[in-house]
Amino acid sequence: MAERTAGLYSFLSMPKIYNAVQRIFSGRSGRRDIVGRFIRPRPGDRILDICSGTSEILAFMPDVDYVGYEPNPKYVEYARERFADRGKFFAGYFNEQELARHAPFDIGVLTGVLHHLNSVEAARLLGLLRAAIKPGGRLMTLDNVFIENQNPIARKLIEWDRGKNVRTVEGYRALAAVHFRTVNGTIVHKKNAALHLVYHGVFIACIQRLQALRISRP
Repeated sequence: MAERTAGLYSFLSMPKIYNAVQRIFSGRSGRRDIVGRFIRPRPGDRILDICSGTSEILAFMPDVDYVGYEPNPKYVEYARERFADRGKFFAGYFNEQELARHAPFDIGVLTGVLHHLNSVEAARLLGLLRAAIKPGGRLMTLDNVFIENQNPIARKLIEWDRGKNVRTVEGYRALAAVHFRTVNGTIVHKKNAALHLVYHGVFIACIQRLQALRISRP
């Protein structure tokens, strides 16, 4: 995973600082918008959230069966204290062994993950998620994106992001299209009141292939 972690970036490993930065750039309204417009969970849906951070997005979901995987154990500890029995929170990476532990999911969530991964890593993770999601289910991804005529300051801030693999819309679409039948991309322009800049994020809704995959599950 290509990620900047030295210097000032190291402070983002602390849950309170991470949450504060997230509020500056997206805020509560941003998370609510992501859930309402793109994830669209229904009560009882099984949700798999990969690199789930502090799982703050769960605060805007109905009563769902939520599973979050996050490599930073401090974030996981925070999520367990904040949400208690509203979900299951695992410290570590989602891999083939973890896949076998779970029944299929209705919706997968990758918020700010793919731009941290190179093409090989991204392809492997998307393949795992294709196997984890029910036929007809959905995967929602959200990442920084490079577009034409982008605000130069916004572009520079994106270049300074911890993730070093920010792509174009077509770059993200090509990654997902290998594994998912339908890939719909939406560029979202969000005004940041604190910094007076317009940020660009790409949402890609991937619809699972109709054929069920034969995977051994407990």
